[in-house]
Amino acid sequence: MKKEKDQVPLYKLVFTHNWEDPESDHAALKITDKDAVAAITSGGCNVLGFLLFNPEVIYSIDINPAQSYMLELKIAAIKKLEFEDFISFAGLKKHDDRMNLYNRVKSSLSHQALVFWNSQNKILTEGFIMHGKYERFIKLAGKFITLLQGKKRVLGLLREKSKEEQEIYFDKVWNTRRFYYLFKILFNKRILAKRGLEADYFRFDDGSRSFAESFYNRSKKAFRNIPVKGNYFLFLYLMGKYKNEDEVPLYLKRENFDIIRSRIDRIKLITADAQGWLDSMPDKSIDCFALSNICELMSDKDTNRLFTGVERTARRGARVIFRNLMIPRDIPDTLKEQIVKDEKLSRFIYDNDRSFVYGKVAAYAIAK
Repeated sequence: MKKEKDQVPLYKLVFTHNWEDPESDHAALKITDKDAVAAITSGGCNVLGFLLFNPEVIYSIDINPAQSYMLELKIAAIKKLEFEDFISFAGLKKHDDRMNLYNRVKSSLSHQALVFWNSQNKILTEGFIMHGKYERFIKLAGKFITLLQGKKRVLGLLREKSKEEQEIYFDKVWNTRRFYYLFKILFNKRILAKRGLEADYFRFDDGSRSFAESFYNRSKKAFRNIPVKGNYFLFLYLMGKYKNEDEVPLYLKRENFDIIRSRIDRIKLITADAQGWLDSMPDKSIDCFALSNICELMSDKDTNRLFTGVERTARRGARVIFRNLMIPRDIPDTLKEQIVKDEKLSRFIYDNDRSFVYGKVAAYAIAK
């Protein structure tokens, strides 16, 4: 028997965007004022959006320092820039001199973040949207889809339709042999590790027949069953950019900017492994846990330690959401009476989740 490794360390900027649908997080967590939220940082988009629900504090945790620096840059830009300059700096709007905007922002960065971002000229000059390692993979996949399907067919899929029209378009026009073949090319273990995620990420085997088949089925749900209108993930997958300035994450919307800015200091950035950080927290101190799919980066032992920490630090009635990409992880059997899955809500958020990458999206409540 092979010895399990400890949690996979990551150091490069993997995500500049959140690929967890925030609407699923909102439905599962039901954040209210006075809540203390613990969330995995990733691209930082969803953490910023959580501020709109007026929590008392958000602990934004990531084992990867580059992800902390990503959110730190977004926070600094929100503090230092007005809305138009902020979305220009992000890359949502054109701008001739983003380095000038960066020079206005960088005084709010920590020394470590400043050193990191001073070495990232390409991201800074082009705008940080869609510039992580995983986002580069997504843009590559979108180009392959357009090449194989043709631009006309891609634009047809992105056109708003009724539910029935969307299903017919997928079945009759989109779902070609070439589309399925694309997943054999791109969505396999070797290519994902090389282009999208770190190789060690896939050192576990979840028992699926193939990565290609799994990701094909997930894309079918997103492209066929989820309404196109408002689904900015679909445009990112296929076009590598947002449709417009309206269909974007909450932190990029004009009407939310001032509220987020006024609450920005409620975010506490923590660069650490989540289970170690939870060990440092007091009992009954957290109301909401947005854990992404971090369990897939852990051994079973560390997964058990994580959820033991969740149960200990959770206040009565606390809410949890976590995801699986490929590796099946669940609440330890010894904690299933304390961390209880909401089957109905979990099915709802999975069926309506606009981001197709996750094979499991599940909601839980703490009963103690």
